Amino acid sequence: MRLMKTAREKPFGFWESLFYSCVLWGVTIVLTFLAAITDLLIFFPLSLLFDPGTRRIVHQNSIRWSRTIIALSSIWKLEVTGKEHLQKGKHYIVVANHQSMLDILAVCAALPLNFKFLAKRELFQIPFMGWAMASAGYVPVDRASHKSGREAARRIKLVLQRNVSVLLFPEGTRSPDGKIHAYKMGAFKLARDNKVEILPIVIDGTGQALPKKSWFIRKRSTFVVSIGRPVSLDDFADASMDEAKEKIRHEMIGRLERLRHSRSHEPGVQSHE
Repeated sequence: MRLMKTAREKPFGFWESLFYSCVLWGVTIVLTFLAAITDLLIFFPLSLLFDPGTRRIVHQNSIRWSRTIIALSSIWKLEVTGKEHLQKGKHYIVVANHQSMLDILAVCAALPLNFKFLAKRELFQIPFMGWAMASAGYVPVDRASHKSGREAARRIKLVLQRNVSVLLFPEGTRSPDGKIHAYKMGAFKLARDNKVEILPIVIDGTGQALPKKSWFIRKRSTFVVSIGRPVSLDDFADASMDEAKEKIRHEMIGRLERLRHSRSHEPGVQSHE
């Protein structure tokens, strides 16, 4: 069955894509600079005084930054489901599928949690933005270096010991086709060894808006962030960890398919043979 989309849902033409890309990237750069300045001059010093271990105050500014970008755009919306699965005062290893550079924006805006995430070391070298990321306690990693990977894992353990959540993308890279691909084991072993529950997050809509290896905004999009039920891996031995990992991955694949199926039947989308 083929879907026929309304004009509002069709991908942008070249000039429309260029216009929205220039405007949204311009707005993002300005807001990122302002957020970085306020982080460095206000929120980071406050965090050193009141929550030096968790950097919650700095991350709250990241939440405001992401929500402001989405609110100011005329073509992006955010839809969050499953907040009832979050338990106040708990921290998690958040695992999410990875479609786009916009995934961090969507998750920051959606999750009312203080969390840290891994990011390429090169991003921390960008003036202001990189300094602000460091001040928030986000974790740099050089994927080509085993030493850097071990250091990142050590820092993640310290974050978890401070009762702060960590966001990881177990696919390791952005999906080229929007599907959920194979997961690496690292996030799941960290959850088991640190006795922290896995919080499975499914993201949709970001990959259609900004696909992998593209800087052009492609279409109007609703970013859907679906929060699943937390999963404990405390009792799994090494031999059964792969089975647990695959069970979580297949649940996320099924949830993504259901999200896409329900959205394809929303008003404004017609189907025909």
